[in-house]
Amino acid sequence: MNDLKGNFVEAPTVRDIKSHLSDLDKQAVIFLDVDDTLITPISKVFRAHSPHRTLIDDLKKDRDQIPYFERILSRWRLQRQVQLVSEDWLWFIKDFKTQFPLYALTKMESGPLGDILSMEEWRYAELSSKGMEFTPTYGGKEKEVLLSSPLMTYEGTFYKGIFSTGSFNKSEIVRSYLQKENPTQVVLVDDRLEQLQDVSEECSRRFISFIGIHFKGHELIPGIPDSSLAEFQKNHLLNNHEWLEDEEAERRLDSFKVLY
Repeated sequence: MNDLKGNFVEAPTVRDIKSHLSDLDKQAVIFLDVDDTLITPISKVFRAHSPHRTLIDDLKKDRDQIPYFERILSRWRLQRQVQLVSEDWLWFIKDFKTQFPLYALTKMESGPLGDILSMEEWRYAELSSKGMEFTPTYGGKEKEVLLSSPLMTYEGTFYKGIFSTGSFNKSEIVRSYLQKENPTQVVLVDDRLEQLQDVSEECSRRFISFIGIHFKGHELIPGIPDSSLAEFQKNHLLNNHEWLEDEEAERRLDSFKVLY
């Protein structure tokens, strides 16, 4: 592992993460990011070195200009296939959950979204299906609304071990956590440095020790998409509200080429 800015460290594997957490305070709490940290789409479109990997984030930026955007986003979430970034997450979660409060912290919409009645229940089912379950309660509850505002579209919530940011930042979720719990140390494992920085600053304001781990396991998964195929998948999603995995998209694109 290489030292990064401040108290962040870089970890290419889950075993590297474990080695860095060997001397945690007994009263520490661990938060694990979800997308591209615990799980990632199977499609090569979303590989770390793909020029199209920000497809969904880019669409979100233009959500007000895209008709039926929430339906499109929900169907992508429902129809895409995912895999574990590393199989080692299974033993890591099982092991550390017996020693510390261990939660998922996902930057994701909450409540209903398009065809999904509850994003919290959907995400819980998605992670559970991959064998991942976390400390089930926070403040003695299995579910709770942490943050809400008339100015924000989505609430910040907790559901069965998973904190969802909604329209808020991860630091605001951690702040809410710290209002009920008193850990001596906060750990966040995330694939995005800006998220580590965000939570680090909140912990600094509260004089709480912070360990930020920049996990790069996603970069170890091979594969680069064909650009014409990726563009076809994007256009099909926007126009037909359906996500096609790589093999199906390739089959349809080949059929289209034969016809024309």
